[in-house]
Amino acid sequence: MPSHEAHEKPKKRIRGVVDRIVGGIVVVVVKHPSEPDHFVEIHVPREQFKKADLQEGDRVTVLVDDL
Repeated sequence: MPSHEAHEKPKKRIRGVVDRIVGGIVVVVVKHPSEPDHFVEIHVPREQFKKADLQEGDRVTVLVDDL
């Protein structure tokens, strides 16, 4: 089966702030790329973060495909 990875867009790193942690999901708030006065929530599985003691308010960097 051929790999489609070569055709995927590269992911972008975006800085955000941990808003809350619900179960195994970390909700990160980032600025909207085209509307700087608006924010977007990104839900990221907890295991994707290296920092073990992640808390609300922590600044983090997340990889996203597109917003």
